Amino acid sequence: MTDISNPENVNNSKITIICSAPDLASQNIKTHLLNLREWKKLELPPESGFSAARESADGKFRLVDIEEIHVFQDGLDRKLEDAGFPASLIIFASKHRSKEEINSLTVHCTGNPSDEARLGGRPRSLAVSSPAAMKSILSEMKRLAGEKGLKYDVTLEVTHHGPTELSVPSIYAEIGSTEVQWIDPEAGEVAAKAILSVSLEKVPVALGFGGGHYAMRQTGLLLETAISFGHNFPKYQLEFVDEDLIRQAVEKSKAEFAYFDRKSMKSDDRNRISEILEKLGLTVLKESEIREKYGPDS
Repeated sequence: MTDISNPENVNNSKITIICSAPDLASQNIKTHLLNLREWKKLELPPESGFSAARESADGKFRLVDIEEIHVFQDGLDRKLEDAGFPASLIIFASKHRSKEEINSLTVHCTGNPSDEARLGGRPRSLAVSSPAAMKSILSEMKRLAGEKGLKYDVTLEVTHHGPTELSVPSIYAEIGSTEVQWIDPEAGEVAAKAILSVSLEKVPVALGFGGGHYAMRQTGLLLETAISFGHNFPKYQLEFVDEDLIRQAVEKSKAEFAYFDRKSMKSDDRNRISEILEKLGLTVLKESEIREKYGPDS
């Protein structure tokens, strides 16, 4: 973890975009990132493990290339710091794969709610999220896709896969869901511009429970009100959600309240999770209450 007692470390911390060589969408986004900003190449220390590193001329971003797949990057924050490139936020530019082959632009945070961790990270472990970054990037994806007339679904995904063992906040920004979309230059440009517009301005943060993998109701609230979401647990993962996991989610999202996609949740899950949230001092707000208190987002 970055030593915040050392001012040089704090001042040297950058928003760090990670691009993976074998990931076609990642490389597509990288091409547009390089075209949209001026970048200077950074000298890599011996055995850093990175392919290349660049810093934007405005000093806000670093762009770091890796040869591996993103999901297996536990400890990447420490690796970056050891190379002299401490990160304040890590954005993984990535592909999204789906059997439905839907044109999509997505964001999400990472974690494994269950006892399985087939795609990186540790079981029952959540990464530190950045609700502000997710909100700003997804909102800009939506705006830019609309401007272009791009027929892509813009959606928040639930918490899934690795890496989980990062002390620095991180998110995924993705193009889905087949090779046709991964290499689509228009989608690459939208994703790159949205990433470069990222804002870390504080927003009200909710935890989400229920719904499907594409958190449609949460997406609507994120885009249409002033709030954002941290970790989201879909209906098919609720059986694994216990007090320990919710404590992690609250701590690693800085969540202030919770939201239930009620119709998609079993009453037993609703009641059990409600009791845990009450114990932890978190109120569950209905969609109408969120919209009344925090929306519409101007």
